[in-house]
Amino acid sequence: MKLEILWLFILHAFSCHAADVDCRREPKCVIARVHKMKTANCYDKQFKNFPKCLNTDVEIIDLSFNRIRKITKADIDRFKYLKFLYLADNLLTNIEIDVFEDADDLTTLDLSLNAINRVPPVIFQLPSLTSLYLSQNLNINIVDAIEVSKPIVSPLTQIDISQTTDEDNYSDFPNFGILPFLLFLNITRNFYFNLTPRFFMGLCNLQKLINDNVTTDFEDPCDCWRINYWLKDKHVKFSPFRCAIVESQCKYTDFKEEDLQLYNQCKEKHAAIQRSNLILKISIGIGVALIIIIILIVIIYFWRKRKNNRIKHNSTIKKHGVDDSSPLNVQGKAVSNEYSL
Repeated sequence: MKLEILWLFILHAFSCHAADVDCRREPKCVIARVHKMKTANCYDKQFKNFPKCLNTDVEIIDLSFNRIRKITKADIDRFKYLKFLYLADNLLTNIEIDVFEDADDLTTLDLSLNAINRVPPVIFQLPSLTSLYLSQNLNINIVDAIEVSKPIVSPLTQIDISQTTDEDNYSDFPNFGILPFLLFLNITRNFYFNLTPRFFMGLCNLQKLINDNVTTDFEDPCDCWRINYWLKDKHVKFSPFRCAIVESQCKYTDFKEEDLQLYNQCKEKHAAIQRSNLILKISIGIGVALIIIIILIVIIYFWRKRKNNRIKHNSTIKKHGVDDSSPLNVQGKAVSNEYSL
């Protein structure tokens, strides 16, 4: 029995020593505060695996320009407060489908400049994700991932899917459905077929579309002019698509009813979420105000109670006579000096 205990102790000591050795050998990140958030700057540190020795309370991790080939759910789950994760320019290929499943606080994810061919659909369900960068992952399955995860729940405001297709591998344009908060979309240097106005109807608050050097076919040749008209009418900054037919052959307002309904649904969803957020802010404000009022009432109550007790005490003294230190007795006469002659 004693030998078994000794052996377990040796194994434990050895494993701890091995872990220490690993941490000593692992590249060191620069830890700092950025916008009041704890940040691990691991840029170009020659990491080949996701760091194992970082403090788990970091909120920003920049692992850009390293040689990481794989990330696992265990790698991400260690960081409960992670908000920004930058993994651009690594050697990532396949990402496990559940890697980001519990990353509820993640707001920015950069997977650009890798060789990823499969996007975990769960990314589009993250409750806090606002910025997603997938550029230069050639032939990544964005369309399939979106179709599996629709409707998209993530409150995305920025998406970069530039250079994810090439001339030998055309792709459908990603049908995001309704994304009421999307403001920025980068589709530069892509090759699409069968582009239709419907793909932009659910992006009802889009402000900027970067579509330089995009090669695309259209289901209907007039869709090219319809898309240009629609984006211009909604004050979106973009480069007009090149159309194969002359403008005079098409009617700008000839949009399908179901497409227009999609736009209206997007606007209604945006308004509903805005109302909900406003109600939440007002409720929080009222709650804070009530707490302050209650605290003030309690303070005033005890202050008045103390004041009343002081007044009551003074009244009692006056009722029974003057202060004990006075040389007068209760009848107001001088107290005789027992030591006088």
